[in-house]
Amino acid sequence: MKALIKYIFGLLFFWFLVFFVNRIFFVLYQWPIGAKIKQDADLWKAFVMGYKLDISTGTILLGLPLIVAIAFYIFQKSYLPRVIFGLCLTLLLLYTAVALSDTGLYKEWNAKINMQALAHFKNPAEVFRTLSLKLIVLFLVLLTAFTAPFYWLYKKKIHTLLILKEEMSFRSRLWKGVLFFMISVTLGVFAIRGGVTNIPINQSVAYFSNDALANDIAVNPFYNLLQDMTVKNVLPDEALYKFHTNEEARALIQDDFPSAKDSSLQVFKIQRPNLVYIFLESWSVDNVSILGGVQGCTPQFDKLCSEGLLFPKAYATAYVSDQGIPAVLSAYPGAMRLAIINQPAKVPGLPCISEQLKPLGYQLGFMFGGDLVYGNLRGYLLEKQFDQLTEEVNFTQYPKGSLGVHDEYTFPEFLKTLNASKSPFLQCFFTTSTHMPYDYKPTDDWKSEPGDPEKKYTESVHYSDIHLGRFFEAAKKQTWYDSTIFIVIADHSHNTIRQRDPASSMHSHIPLLITGGALKEEWRGKQWDKIVSQLDITSTVLHQMKLPADRFPWSRDIFNPATPSSAYYIFWGGAGYINDQGYASAHQIMPHHLISDMKDSVLIKHHNTKAQSFQQLVYEDVKGRK
Repeated sequence: MKALIKYIFGLLFFWFLVFFVNRIFFVLYQWPIGAKIKQDADLWKAFVMGYKLDISTGTILLGLPLIVAIAFYIFQKSYLPRVIFGLCLTLLLLYTAVALSDTGLYKEWNAKINMQALAHFKNPAEVFRTLSLKLIVLFLVLLTAFTAPFYWLYKKKIHTLLILKEEMSFRSRLWKGVLFFMISVTLGVFAIRGGVTNIPINQSVAYFSNDALANDIAVNPFYNLLQDMTVKNVLPDEALYKFHTNEEARALIQDDFPSAKDSSLQVFKIQRPNLVYIFLESWSVDNVSILGGVQGCTPQFDKLCSEGLLFPKAYATAYVSDQGIPAVLSAYPGAMRLAIINQPAKVPGLPCISEQLKPLGYQLGFMFGGDLVYGNLRGYLLEKQFDQLTEEVNFTQYPKGSLGVHDEYTFPEFLKTLNASKSPFLQCFFTTSTHMPYDYKPTDDWKSEPGDPEKKYTESVHYSDIHLGRFFEAAKKQTWYDSTIFIVIADHSHNTIRQRDPASSMHSHIPLLITGGALKEEWRGKQWDKIVSQLDITSTVLHQMKLPADRFPWSRDIFNPATPSSAYYIFWGGAGYINDQGYASAHQIMPHHLISDMKDSVLIKHHNTKAQSFQQLVYEDVKGRK
């Protein structure tokens, strides 16, 4: 048993050494990198920051040899070490081939190896026509050069640890081997998923820099490929998204994006205000008292509405946070079961308002009481040039719930961040406490209505509302407040006391408020009566700032009179569309089973066709991005 344990740790060290050497080659192959990594320290950090992914990858590569090694311990069959040797050599060749391909691909695409690259191997003839003989020979030479010394190292130093002495009876070896297997599997699962956290790791745990190359050095290429493969495999068949030709789909939604000359109303006092986005986790209009929700649930938000511009007909395009936050910051819609930021290779080409503002001197930050590894949010934000990310790991002084630090602690910390920020700034705050398991400590004794099936959720919104109000009371006393615009919006909605059908528009109905000292006085306490989408915020803000918004084709200027009153939204199984006439939606797997609040069958079909067209074009756009 001691020999078996020594072998496992020896093999794990072997894989770490393989990762390290291949990472060095990756860096050298991309040279010169001076313009790509601005901070010299980031280059050295890149060799360390990916350790969680390396542990996960090493554990995956350890799996099969470990199982056979345990079988060898139990049964003592002489052929099993040869099987292990063959497995390890095969895995070494496979890993090296992936790492070398990643190195070459990155030089051309500036993207880690992914399933899109491997998809070309469906037609091997195409690949070999594309690659020159010189490149093929170079690849084989490098594969041999990298594999040979590691083959020798494994054979001479690691495999020899597997020499087991005959010991004890078969029964004794059996129960020890089975116990060891169970312990190994348990520890292996924790190692692969990144520990005992609620959210499994992904590529973004290695992200630490605003420079994409530094992050990509840290990301293990084998892990990146496996993760991308997993994302690809969970997507439904393309046929579920496609109901029309792309040309027909574009024509069907064209009237939602008028090209009329900009004649926007001006609601900002100043052209370059500070911008603060407050993302309210899972807030639904059904909880907002001023909008007809549960009475007494949101007194602080209701009070803020008397000072700001309220949008009572705002709709989330998303149903999860990794769709909702990019919908606001990048004006990029989701599709059912698809969030573009979960595919890191596609994030660099995604537009974001931060990229428009940083050249103007804006300081960029994002704060969240939880872990930004969720949905690759950390990777997305770093790629989009956010300078300062603050998350759960930075709040060691506070008690934590299952998903992170609660709002009563993070709101005051966010105020400190704003006070320390140099104007102009774009700062974002993402609340935590309105996400299950709702393990916050209540601030007061308010209770939801009797029989509320979502009692814990409803009361969590009230808790978060209290601390939202306290934050604003303190913010109004700060010198920067008069030159600041606050955009208070939910990232997506949630099931509520009213038990909405997830496919209905009301399930996606969310609060949206623009307030702050930089809002013109004549707009305070007013309501905007048109239907608007999360997607429209970016174009609206940029038009208010007299900045171009052409990089955001899915976004419309809310205050342009030509902008129609409509919104596209998605849910787990499909998509919906709403305008002033009503809404219609359908599950993609049952496209003819329509849900609507309208009676006119022609209108219902028209709205459903719009929803299908939106989702089809989003899917096609995501699929077409490298």
